[in-house]
Amino acid sequence: MVELTVARLFRGLRLATLLITAIYLVGLNLPLLLANAAVYRSFTVEVTAFAVLVLVAGFTGARIWRDHPLGRWRWPALAAVFGASAGAVFAVPAELVGTTAEWSNGTIGWLCLLLLADRSFTAVLVALAAHQVFSFGQLVLSGHGDRATLVDLAMITALVLGCQLTVAVATAAMGRLARAAAANAAREEQVRTAEAVADQLHRDRRERFTDLATRTVPLLARLAAGTPVAERAPYAMEAARLRRLFAENDDVADPLLHELRACAEVAEHNGVRVFLDTWGERPGLPVDVRRALTEPVMACLTASVAESRVTVLGTPESVTVSVVTDAPPPPESIRSAEVAVTHRESGGRHWVEARWAAVSGS
Repeated sequence: MVELTVARLFRGLRLATLLITAIYLVGLNLPLLLANAAVYRSFTVEVTAFAVLVLVAGFTGARIWRDHPLGRWRWPALAAVFGASAGAVFAVPAELVGTTAEWSNGTIGWLCLLLLADRSFTAVLVALAAHQVFSFGQLVLSGHGDRATLVDLAMITALVLGCQLTVAVATAAMGRLARAAAANAAREEQVRTAEAVADQLHRDRRERFTDLATRTVPLLARLAAGTPVAERAPYAMEAARLRRLFAENDDVADPLLHELRACAEVAEHNGVRVFLDTWGERPGLPVDVRRALTEPVMACLTASVAESRVTVLGTPESVTVSVVTDAPPPPESIRSAEVAVTHRESGGRHWVEARWAAVSGS
């Protein structure tokens, strides 16, 4: 909220600078230009210089109004302003330099403010100083830089610069506030994100511990009570789930492949040879989808007797995990609401595929 308010104030100040520039151009410069049309060395040069300043002001104003940065156009526009200023001054007869015939004197500073105020206060000062050096230098070089004329120009310059520097200081201060507000907003967003991640991790852990309490702990209790060996198939499944649970907490580049390897390690510990192959680039998947994809494969691996082959296929829109094994998986283990599961049997070999596809339009 603070960031938005400061940004609006900064934009409003720049629009006010644009309005002042437009008033100078149309309300002051244009009448002076037309009133002195007969005295210029080249009225065409004066009109061209005026048109350039109007175009620069219009272009800059349009960018400010649309909240578009000036970017690389800033420097060509600034060069055009100083070029127009030089052309306008050189077209004024030497004896009229520093008079009302030199219509562009006060306007150049406002255009410098318009072009540089969002960059830095130092850039504005340099541009204003360069313009004043040019103005006083041109007056002296024209041979009409007597003391009285220089004093008059200095007084006018002080009045104009007083207004321009006030706006420049206010704009610079507002820019610093805007940057500080943006930095504070970014820090607050980081804190909120960290808190949200911590809350989500806490919820995930609670869900995992609840799952352990409802499924694994009863099995361990029955195992401690002396369950017959023939009835211990579910224990291998729960051991694989525990291994997958631990793998879910690891920070790895490919969580799905990491969790499949964890499940395969349990089967390999029981003497099963497991081959794991992958093809294609896969999208990042949430943990619930990864569990749904690995669950049927895990059931096949724990039921396998000697050998299993796991294949992971990926596209930007889908992920398929399949397994070929030498023993049938438990029927209930190949049903899933999150993924499409297919089971086929041929010649004593069982093929199970779990496929997830992104929802169209999501």
